[in-house]
Amino acid sequence: MRSRNLCLSLTIVAATAIGGIQPALATCRYQMVALLNGTQEVPPNASAGFGAGRFFIDTQANTLTYYIVYSGLSAAETAAHIHGPADPGVNAGVLVGLPLGNVKTGVWNYPEAAEQDILNGRTYVNVHTANFPGGEIRGQIVTMVADLDGNQEVPPVPTAGRGFGLFTVNTDTNTIRYYIAFGGLGAAETAAHIHGLAPHGVNAGVMFGLPAGSPKVGVAVYNEADEKAILRGMTYVNIHSANFPGGEIRGQITPNLIPMDGTQEVPPNASGAAGVQFLVLDEAGDRLTFDIRHNVASETAAHFHGFAPPGANAGVLFGLAAPAARKLGTWAYAAAQEDNIRAGLTYTNIHSTAFPGGEVRGQNVWARLPCIGDIDGNGVVGQGDLGVLLGAFGKNAGEPGYDACADLDGNNNIGQGDLGLLLSNFGINCP
Repeated sequence: MRSRNLCLSLTIVAATAIGGIQPALATCRYQMVALLNGTQEVPPNASAGFGAGRFFIDTQANTLTYYIVYSGLSAAETAAHIHGPADPGVNAGVLVGLPLGNVKTGVWNYPEAAEQDILNGRTYVNVHTANFPGGEIRGQIVTMVADLDGNQEVPPVPTAGRGFGLFTVNTDTNTIRYYIAFGGLGAAETAAHIHGLAPHGVNAGVMFGLPAGSPKVGVAVYNEADEKAILRGMTYVNIHSANFPGGEIRGQITPNLIPMDGTQEVPPNASGAAGVQFLVLDEAGDRLTFDIRHNVASETAAHFHGFAPPGANAGVLFGLAAPAARKLGTWAYAAAQEDNIRAGLTYTNIHSTAFPGGEVRGQNVWARLPCIGDIDGNGVVGQGDLGVLLGAFGKNAGEPGYDACADLDGNNNIGQGDLGLLLSNFGINCP
């Protein structure tokens, strides 16, 4: 069933691999992400395991399509599930089982009663092991995430402090619901904020104050003019302390969480390594900023490649730092390259001695922005969308022929209001 709620709207036109799950705007389909680690478990644990997931929810078909990678567990995986309903910091029962192994792909046909909890960020992935039978790594399924540490500060600071942030965005009400937990600071926290608008490696002013302590839970209301930049990843959490008044730990808030694994390589490989990318697209500055973490052994090189869709190889566009398990930096791309970058035609490739052509790859598919009227999800509001709407005109929710994607005003009827919204955007290219 159609639900207007807290996520970025997307359509799924294919689902073969994460790079093959191609999003395009429609008002009844949504994208969410999950960052998996031990600190989100309840209680937290010190596992070095990590993972990332991307999820596409179709509220017309009641399906959740998932792509989840992980690595670095302390013992073999024994089970994995999506759990809920539960907010961050709370445990809940199993909603659906997930296949064993890395990578996990599939479709969950969820019950209608679960839809609001899914879209409200009240479900989570849990990967269980013999060492941690209650769960070794967990990731809340939300709109945007942040991973906080001292390396992201500008300039970087030496600290053992770490944290994570989980964010659910409602583009109808211009609100961000947040849950931010942290620990290990070298001195007491003195203040905390969400700053912006800025990508990795750049400082910016305060946008929203945050409550003291951990966890920080609340809702921030943003200006409509800032929405596009927020959804491109141009804000960050900063936690200040007496030792580091400019900020002890920082984390970029992004919906562009990109899993990396060997199955995305061309041809695929069976490497057990994985990676995760936190990407930001600064269109005004013609730059893509990145925080890439991976556990590939014997890395030899790494690059952004393009332009190519999933399942195809392409040449090097930008070389990444010398072999290292973490790469934090900026690609200042040519303005003429931006359309192809935004279209998801670049990928990150980590090469190794064992796999000189690439051991893990991640297709850089961006969270798309709201685009009212793009019913068919092709990135343009045009004749195809008008045809779908007119074909369902006059239908009410629950009646044969009703199309939730054409119910642009969300009133459970396809009528004049929907037609007016579509015609007001007719002919535009979606951002």
